[in-house]
Amino acid sequence: MSYIFEADGETVWSPALRIGRLFVTMADTLSANAETAHGLSFMASDHVIVDVPVFTEFTRTLLDGSVMTHPVYRELARGFVALCLAVLDEAGADLPLGAGWRDEFAASRQSLAPFMGD
Repeated sequence: MSYIFEADGETVWSPALRIGRLFVTMADTLSANAETAHGLSFMASDHVIVDVPVFTEFTRTLLDGSVMTHPVYRELARGFVALCLAVLDEAGADLPLGAGWRDEFAASRQSLAPFMGD
């Protein structure tokens, strides 16, 4: 069993149920912390529609937020943000990253790429 994350009619990620549930729960929590929408909505209990423009802005807000300067928060959020970037890559979204973020997340994006999509 798995979750389906869909953007513009295409599957961009299909993790196991527990992983998908954890990702959505983290999105809910970080969205509340950042006081911004995350752009994820349920079509069914295991089928999530990604609103790419909203999800892009949510990810940008996380990266630009002052909380990412806190070392513990940054470590807690790092894996989640890397997955957000991988989802956006699969969706064909453009989220330019500054040099520091680009360097920090380059390896994570590459290592996650095989686990995205169908």
